[in-house]
Amino acid sequence: MKDAYTRKWPPYAFHLLGLMMLIMGWEMLARTFSGLVVAGPGETLTALFRLVGNETFLTLHMVPTLKRIGLALVFGIGSGTVLGILAGFVEPVRLMLAPARWILMSIPGVIIVVVFMLWFGMGTTMVVCITATMMAPIIYVNVTDGMMNVDRNLLEMAKVYRLPLHMRLMRIYAMALAGPLLSGVVIATGNGIRLVVLAEMLGANEGIGHALAISRANLQTDELYALTLLAMLVIGGVEVLLLSPARKAVQRRRA
Repeated sequence: MKDAYTRKWPPYAFHLLGLMMLIMGWEMLARTFSGLVVAGPGETLTALFRLVGNETFLTLHMVPTLKRIGLALVFGIGSGTVLGILAGFVEPVRLMLAPARWILMSIPGVIIVVVFMLWFGMGTTMVVCITATMMAPIIYVNVTDGMMNVDRNLLEMAKVYRLPLHMRLMRIYAMALAGPLLSGVVIATGNGIRLVVLAEMLGANEGIGHALAISRANLQTDELYALTLLAMLVIGGVEVLLLSPARKAVQRRRA
């Protein structure tokens, strides 16, 4: 039954159907509850366009958040990848990093935010350090698993034929790591952007998270929902503009 439907309709039709159902449910909730509790889709979109068209908002809140997200992605993905490769090559390194990995993946994000606020104070350094620290273990685990699952037969063959090191890295290790690394980046990016907003909400004087805190304090519910929608659009934009092309490039390389 499922195959028959998916043959008739393209996948995006089901995505649109699901989105329409969510919007209808949202509108019903907005009509049921007070506007102070739930802002309707129309009010939210109006507030969103108002925010996006406000140059002060873009300069004071949007740009700092995007800059922090970019820095956190660079440091989080970079450190997780380097440590994952080291752990894949050197087992003692993997064993030594195991407790730190477990602690970082177990501790609630809000506790990390509070501790890092004490260490770094408020502002960009704190937000970037928190986000990169929480993203790195996700990337690390995926890269380590990828390294440990590299095809040993290929490595033996490369050794027999004395394949140069750079060809082994590019042809064997890079292709084996690309899939797990991208999967980790997709998960870490979504979590990282959410953490940036949370950290800004608790310990920054600018950014989307700080704007969210102000809207909540002033009971500007439409703006609160609009900022939430904006954060979701940022996550979707990063995935569509950066991660999807990278995933397709890896698939083409493997084909």
